[in-house]
Amino acid sequence: MKAVIVGVGNILMKDDGVGVHVVRALGERDLPANVTLLDAGTDPDAAYEVWDANFVIVIDAAYGGEDPGTIYRLPDRIACEAAGVTQTCHDMGLLQMLRDSRRSNAPIEILVIGVEPRTIDWGLELSEEVAALVPRVVEVVLEELRGYQCS
Repeated sequence: MKAVIVGVGNILMKDDGVGVHVVRALGERDLPANVTLLDAGTDPDAAYEVWDANFVIVIDAAYGGEDPGTIYRLPDRIACEAAGVTQTCHDMGLLQMLRDSRRSNAPIEILVIGVEPRTIDWGLELSEEVAALVPRVVEVVLEELRGYQCS
């Protein structure tokens, strides 16, 4: 079983880059050999890196109307809509691209971990609220991996 953690976002646009910051923080952790980290930035072609994964976690800024730093666990597009999360910041058909990039018909489970942004504007630093949540998002991802038996 292979898992891929995909961090998306533009690190030049403050909270938009939260997914990339989380993936970088995960890179400092001791992860199981069957887990791959992917800093996808804003490159839609990065989806093709998950062709052989069984489990994909996408981390991105997501608008749900809650307080900045709110963490959303969204197992698929239907769950996103049901939760009132209208879009992730890089909602360019990412989930469908992930499914289409597969080179097999094996089932794939895709989970989006969204973080409500405070500021999407020029700047390299995350807002205080979102920066404070990065360690918690790392723990959420690790819990999901343990739950999916990737340890």
